[in-house]
Amino acid sequence: MNTEINIFGKKIKIEEIINLIKILAKIGLLAIILISMFLISHSVLLSPDDYNYSYVQGCNYQKKVDSIANALETGKFFYNNWTGRVLPHVLIGVFRNLPPITYEIVNTLIFLIFILVITKVLNKKTTYFGILSVFGYLSFSLMFGEKFAWISGSFNYLWPSTCLVIFIYYFYNYFIGEKELNVFQKIALTFFAFITGFTHENIAFVGGAFLVCLFLFKIKQFIKFENKKKIVTVLIFIMFCLGALATIFAPGNFKRMDSENTVFSWNFLQNYKDNKFVLISVIISIIAVFIVENFELLKKEKMSSIKKLDYSLIKTELIHFILPALIATVPMAIISYFPPRAFLAYEVMFMIIFSKNITVIAEHFKQYNIIIAIISILCGLLVFGHFSPSTLAQINYLIPYKEKVTAQYEDALNKSEKDVLVSKFEYLNWIHAEDYINISNFFPELNYHMPVNALICQYYGFDRVTAVGDNEYLVEVKVNTEGIHNYAIYEKETWTPIQFMEYDDTIRYCIPKDKLGSYVLYSEEDILENKVLDYKVRYIGGELVDININDLIFKK
Repeated sequence: MNTEINIFGKKIKIEEIINLIKILAKIGLLAIILISMFLISHSVLLSPDDYNYSYVQGCNYQKKVDSIANALETGKFFYNNWTGRVLPHVLIGVFRNLPPITYEIVNTLIFLIFILVITKVLNKKTTYFGILSVFGYLSFSLMFGEKFAWISGSFNYLWPSTCLVIFIYYFYNYFIGEKELNVFQKIALTFFAFITGFTHENIAFVGGAFLVCLFLFKIKQFIKFENKKKIVTVLIFIMFCLGALATIFAPGNFKRMDSENTVFSWNFLQNYKDNKFVLISVIISIIAVFIVENFELLKKEKMSSIKKLDYSLIKTELIHFILPALIATVPMAIISYFPPRAFLAYEVMFMIIFSKNITVIAEHFKQYNIIIAIISILCGLLVFGHFSPSTLAQINYLIPYKEKVTAQYEDALNKSEKDVLVSKFEYLNWIHAEDYINISNFFPELNYHMPVNALICQYYGFDRVTAVGDNEYLVEVKVNTEGIHNYAIYEKETWTPIQFMEYDDTIRYCIPKDKLGSYVLYSEEDILENKVLDYKVRYIGGELVDININDLIFKK
């Protein structure tokens, strides 16, 4: 069989072409992931936590985190009063004072590093299937946006989990003899161990359980280490534990637990139930890789000698990665708040073995290039077919809206406006990727009492922010009645109710611009024309001056 082909007069081996295709496929996959994640990071508006963490905590929102000193001050407050996550909150304060593009680029790169290092923990090199398996796992898991796009979410979950997987990669492979470290790397890993343990309580639980299981089940190997390696591994273990204890036993954690009535509950297992689709995929991969690795033996022996089967990979995955994740879940039984985004540290352990298994399976069938190529394409289409609605939503709706509303905030600031109108987001029902972006409560609302409106006002220094459609009028009618009254908007010609509302001192509602005069305000309890003190009609960019009250209310 001819293993060479002639291209432009040059003979090239088919194997070289196949290897080049694999490299290009991997680069293309990484490029698509990079672009997709950047679009998500770039399009997401500030979350309520992002607004809150822009201020020094404990100062009643009187002082913004506009310096390293203020970032450290807010970190100290959190440590003593709410949580041990000092490093994430300091970083949030720092990045909130940098141009937004800085966070968007760095966060995208961190996400890519996160995936790549996961694929390398048990593999000597990254592969197309390894990368796709991890990204596919993440794209089908819960709370994608909260873990990887929100500023506060990324710093609390993605970044600490990236520290965890980097730590596991270097320490695990150094411990089992797969990787040698020079003096500088050993010193760096020792300090990095403390930082990793100190980032987040879930990282402390998972990393701590991993180290204990590793030392416990590899004790014979540890005893055989030369003294220098023993000292280094023990020192790294101690430094991680010190960091973990510092964050777990932060005074703020105890205050938080006291305020939240924490008792034992089986709800801590809910994350395993909610993520059953991806976790079942991991279990299937374990079974599949066992069958693939032992297929010839099973075929030949017909199960006559179970002792001859190769259990080494499954044993490694179960005791070094799955068992630590399960052990680390137990402390969450008495911690009342364990959302899916906090489950990321545990998912790291499952993704490590998932990536390994998928890579091993692909390697066993590498001689079937056409089949592998078809499977690669189908798996890529499956993952990105599931993920692409989010990317399209960013391009078509979220990024244009974010740019527009941010410009409106800045324009209002420049004009020293206090009662500010901004465009509302009108395409929420068009977005079908809530698990990826999940920002329905980030948009300013018509009701200026909504929490997000209050946070926007606080951040920009406005008295009031109201969101209306670009093709709507905001009608504001001030009346001199007392108490709460029910009002309704009617279509004057058909007398059809359009919307109902309640009011405080002023009735506020929106109508389409082309319905001015035909949509009127009505109340059976009041003769409105005798109660009106003032009224105005505004729209994005201006106010209607020449308007009669009879065009706004129903006159009896």
